[in-house]
Amino acid sequence: MSDTSSLSLNLSIPSEFGYECIVREAVASFARRIGLNSERVEDLKTAVSEACLNAIEHGNAQMPEMRVDVNCVWENDGLTVRVLDHGLRRYAGHVAPCIMCKVHGDAPPRGMGLYLISQLVDTCGFETSPDGGNVLYMRMHTRSRA
Repeated sequence: MSDTSSLSLNLSIPSEFGYECIVREAVASFARRIGLNSERVEDLKTAVSEACLNAIEHGNAQMPEMRVDVNCVWENDGLTVRVLDHGLRRYAGHVAPCIMCKVHGDAPPRGMGLYLISQLVDTCGFETSPDGGNVLYMRMHTRSRA
């Protein structure tokens, strides 16, 4: 890898299921390039896939003409990934029910994506987009390189 203080990768996909696989593999390649170990890369792949699926289904209401934009930036010994939809459905801050509620049938079986993402990355949350969309950010720290 070159001796750069920051590197970035930008992707844009249609809001159509299946395209999240392209993003997942591109982000994984980028993460390997900056030095994330294989276990962290696998966690990131799952988190990015979930974030893209949420953007496609919930944010853009599965309208293929709407784009999902993904921005990856490596700087300050960490990787930040932002997944932006166009907010046809604004994120309302729903908290996923506990896993045991789902196991016992007291909650719908779906809806664990944000919980899963939060368990796989170091930090995550939502930001507002100046264009009115939803932005889910995820950050993973890398180990210092000697």
